[in-house]
Amino acid sequence: MENPRPGAGPALERQVRFWGEWNLAHHAFSQRGHLQLRQLDWVRRRAERLTRSTDQDGPLRVLDLGCGTGWLGASLTDLGEVTGTDLAPAAIEHAQREFPDVRFLAGGFWEVPPSGPFDLVISSEVIAHVADQQAFIRRAAELLRPGGVFLLMTQNGFVWRRWSELKPTSEGMIRDWPRLGDLRTMLNASGFTDLRVRSLQPAGDQGVLRVLNSRVLRGGFRVLRLGTVWRSVLERVLVGRDLAIAARLG
Repeated sequence: MENPRPGAGPALERQVRFWGEWNLAHHAFSQRGHLQLRQLDWVRRRAERLTRSTDQDGPLRVLDLGCGTGWLGASLTDLGEVTGTDLAPAAIEHAQREFPDVRFLAGGFWEVPPSGPFDLVISSEVIAHVADQQAFIRRAAELLRPGGVFLLMTQNGFVWRRWSELKPTSEGMIRDWPRLGDLRTMLNASGFTDLRVRSLQPAGDQGVLRVLNSRVLRGGFRVLRLGTVWRSVLERVLVGRDLAIAARLG
């Protein structure tokens, strides 16, 4: 994870310790959960589309900002050269052992100078834990080549506030879920255009989400062999647990 403004929020040392422990507890294993599989699928499709675009020559140069244990960026090594950065050295050490084909750098992205420009920058569930979110997006723009693509995933506050799975904020964690309108504004201010928005992995069990995600409704669509279609509909109307935005620079 990243915190581009030292001194904001919890002490930097607490953030480093928290995210190191959290990543090793939740992401240091090969079996992926439903959301991670959806993230992998969405990122993969977008990256493959970029390799086929008319302005892309040769292998991709990919940067994973706030890479944690490196699993997401490492899924793209067959498409090009991948670099991952994360605030927590413990997570980076694990990533280096598990994914030797990826170049990993420990430290905040504002202090670790990855060699850009990159064709693709990806970031999964990082920006909500950053003190200065506009600076985070601005830095992503600085690291991209003109015409490069930013794939930004972040927790969907609308869903998480209506889900009993929500846990209290832990010591060492910044949690500030950006609204979609604010993300659009920040991306546009940093030179991003052609924004494509969806959500990933329907969730929530309160209010209207209790109905949309009910076992009866989901089970009925599965019986009709339309379970994937129903999931896609919910993701398109933005009731997935993550917002997923693809944006092009310039």
